[in-house]
Amino acid sequence: MKIPTILWHVASVTAIAALIGWQVLRSTSESAETGYPERPIHIVVPYDAGGGSDTFVRILQKGISEDQLLDQPLVIINQPGGSGTIGSREVKNADPDGYKILCHHNAIITAKLAETVDYGPEAFEPIAMTGEMSMVILVRDDSPIKNIVDLLQTAKDKPSTVRFGANKGAPAYFTTLQLQKALPGAELSIVSAGGGADRYSKILGGHLEAGIFSLSEYLDFRGVEGTPADENIRAIALLSKERHESIPDVPTATEMEIPVVLTNANYWWAPKETPPEILDFWANVLAKAMQNETVLTELARLRMDPSYERDSELQERLDNSIKQFNLVAEQEQTWLPDFTVYVGILLAIFLAWAVLEAIMRKSDDEPAATPLMSEPFRKRPDIAIVCFGLLCGYVLLLSTGWLPFAIASAAMVALIGGQMMRGAPARWIVLLELAVLTGLGSQFIFTEVFVTPLP
Repeated sequence: MKIPTILWHVASVTAIAALIGWQVLRSTSESAETGYPERPIHIVVPYDAGGGSDTFVRILQKGISEDQLLDQPLVIINQPGGSGTIGSREVKNADPDGYKILCHHNAIITAKLAETVDYGPEAFEPIAMTGEMSMVILVRDDSPIKNIVDLLQTAKDKPSTVRFGANKGAPAYFTTLQLQKALPGAELSIVSAGGGADRYSKILGGHLEAGIFSLSEYLDFRGVEGTPADENIRAIALLSKERHESIPDVPTATEMEIPVVLTNANYWWAPKETPPEILDFWANVLAKAMQNETVLTELARLRMDPSYERDSELQERLDNSIKQFNLVAEQEQTWLPDFTVYVGILLAIFLAWAVLEAIMRKSDDEPAATPLMSEPFRKRPDIAIVCFGLLCGYVLLLSTGWLPFAIASAAMVALIGGQMMRGAPARWIVLLELAVLTGLGSQFIFTEVFVTPLP
């Protein structure tokens, strides 16, 4: 053997041994834990940084830090996408050890009803509800619609003429279905209109007659006294159980005999089968954080009520919300195309085209000025097919959580590298060492250096 090869083997085997030792020590320390927590805790927010959910969690994080309620740091992980389902799935598939917690609102209920995912609250252990935002129904200030009954009566007299902003599949959408059901025959034209700012501009522009907004959005968007009616908005109903002190003149829907309630409550969830003592630990931490002066001040600034519920009170709230949304869920049943199948068909077409082109080039034996595929793939299209299949299998394994990240990554490197190295068996030992180093090393770097969650 050449000296460089020997040095490579020594270095790689040493590094692999060190990484395996790190894994063993980590597993041993986790199994021998007597006090929770003993390492940083990940709080998953299934939306972008800077949004309402993220802002709320960071306020709680500050209160927990100020009162030193935890001996370990909280690491907030933003995992947006899929209307909150990417982040929720991350926690659902996590180990039930209390080191990965989800903060999510009512969308965790409606996502299943909208068939975005096949799981709901039953896939988690509820910890507590901390803080809720009242929701209001708005119209333009010069609208002839005076109250919620007037809105629904108009929707009954002139079906589908009242354009109502509520994003499809979101809690506001199912609440809109509840509003329609409250007055038989009422039929609103439900329009998905993006975030609050987008819906606000559409109401002022005459593209929507009404919509559901948070109380905070309404107070921020409302014009000052003297603003022309066609440039201002007006609240016609509050969707909470009681009137709110910030808008005491706005009646609740229930006052108008429309039995519909919607608040944007923040729920904390742990993976299924998380030990009860960890759930109680977190419920107590959150209860204390909700009493922190900084937290209370910030929640007041955001017009958020500092509500707190746990145990039976929390379960009753969840059961009632699920029941309300289920009553109108059947109206949501609409056919949607299976985009996953269509994307798979397109990928198969493109792959077949690339392979066919490679075969034709090989048979014609004509040199290409700028080949679309590398030389091994151009001469052996079967390698391209196998590598594509292996890559798809790797992504599938990561998305389902069937194999740990390190093992799946090592196998992917070894198998794809083996396809590329056909005809060079002498390099197999180096490839296997590289594969193991890639799997264990990337896990170490992401989890210990960047403190980033892995599939």
